[in-house]
Amino acid sequence: MKIQKIVIIGGGTAGWATAHQFLNKTPKDTKITVVATKEIPIIGVGESTTGQFNNLINLPNNITGLNEKEFLKETESTFKLGIKHTDWYTIGNSFYSPIGDTYSNQYKFPHEDYDNYRIYHVADNKDYSKTFQSRLMDENRLHYVKNNNVYENPNYLPLAYHLDTYKAGQYLKEKAIAVRNCKYIEDEVVDFKQDENGLVKSLKTKSGGTIRGDLFIDCTGFARVLIDKVEKNDWISYQDDLLVNSALNFNYELDESEEIKTYTHAWAQKYGWCWEIPTQKRMGCGYVFSDQFTDFDKAHDEISKKLNRKIDVQAQIKFKSGRLSKLWCKNVLSTGLSSAFVEPLEATSIHATMIQVTHFIENYFKKDMPFNCEFLHEQYNDEMGEMWDSIRDFIVFHYITPRNDTEFWKESSKPERRSERLTKLMNIWKHRMPRAVDYIGNKGNNYCDIGNVLWYQIAIGMHILDPKLAKQELQDYNLYNISKQDYKNVSEAVNNYVPNCVKTNDYYKSLQ
Repeated sequence: MKIQKIVIIGGGTAGWATAHQFLNKTPKDTKITVVATKEIPIIGVGESTTGQFNNLINLPNNITGLNEKEFLKETESTFKLGIKHTDWYTIGNSFYSPIGDTYSNQYKFPHEDYDNYRIYHVADNKDYSKTFQSRLMDENRLHYVKNNNVYENPNYLPLAYHLDTYKAGQYLKEKAIAVRNCKYIEDEVVDFKQDENGLVKSLKTKSGGTIRGDLFIDCTGFARVLIDKVEKNDWISYQDDLLVNSALNFNYELDESEEIKTYTHAWAQKYGWCWEIPTQKRMGCGYVFSDQFTDFDKAHDEISKKLNRKIDVQAQIKFKSGRLSKLWCKNVLSTGLSSAFVEPLEATSIHATMIQVTHFIENYFKKDMPFNCEFLHEQYNDEMGEMWDSIRDFIVFHYITPRNDTEFWKESSKPERRSERLTKLMNIWKHRMPRAVDYIGNKGNNYCDIGNVLWYQIAIGMHILDPKLAKQELQDYNLYNISKQDYKNVSEAVNNYVPNCVKTNDYYKSLQ
């Protein structure tokens, strides 16, 4: 089928980010239509992203005019350097996990991906606080230095953003519809028609309109108006792996004198965890918990006391963790919440949205799409299903904790919460340190883009790996003393450089 018109159903951050990807990465004569209901201009729930979103904003030669400084100014977004985890290992303990911090072994032994630097942290029980990103997070600084009243960025860092979801969505929307071949229809999809082969031919809207297309992208979140209706599509539950299934959202304004954080704060509570996501003027928050052990009223009371502030809840949400078996059916592709959902501990929703669309465009999209080739659908669905299962395992990894102060933590940390794959990895890591090869899936790729470094950082913070094994392995490779010196050199270099970096509030004021 010739792809002349792509129809995206649903707006918000996910829908409009998807529109930008198709506008920038498909033939320029492809027409993009976004059909969505009007967004209510409210204070958006704070949302945390990964480097995948940064890649979109800074896409070279983008035709939609996205610009990082403009984006930060218009949306009051902030840079995210990583996550601070508090009370996950034990109450009173916290650790940093920078995002996208890759590693290349300069000694090339035993191979380039062998992460002797982080293995040294395990061997000598070092917390992950001396790296450049961790120090910036600890001191509320950014990677810029001031030179002749200009903020310069002499050090490349993998970055993400903290968003006000409403403002970010509006910015992406305005940029997209300014492009000649992008059209916006304010309406609600209530039905659809398929041809004799099951391909969707048109959508029916609430106002009575008909919208025709060749490829349809379902960005409707939990509503899933197309992806689980065009053909049989089973739901694969993660509820036995991840116990949290409820959330309440709220915001509070930042004082002008309060320093803006450069990290998402994931703060473990009695029956789940609380997120704190800073934008330039407010903190977007939520408490994610399990209704097996508490309810909304008790959770509200608990988090109010913990934060010592009055909380006005924006929304109470129930959700099911899991994924669909097919993320591409016929001529319908799904993204983000329409495909799957796990708790937002590592900003996986928008991360997966970006990867699903990028992977489809780069490896499957053609001007003439062979929708009748079931093997293409099967391969993509296997790859993306494996990606979501890998994300699930990474989130479960955070719950391998000695905390047993509530029934929630006792249940969440039980070995039976771990998948067969995660159980296998945990057994391998009793005999050798984690390696990059451990995350390569059955298809030969790590599609979720959550690799060895991030797993190590959580393992270090949660004290999951064996220090004796780590030290012996480094010694066997004659890398222990070298790694110890590397750690000292990095720490000294960071100590000398970080004081030159700009404070967060000063940088954001410079954008005004």
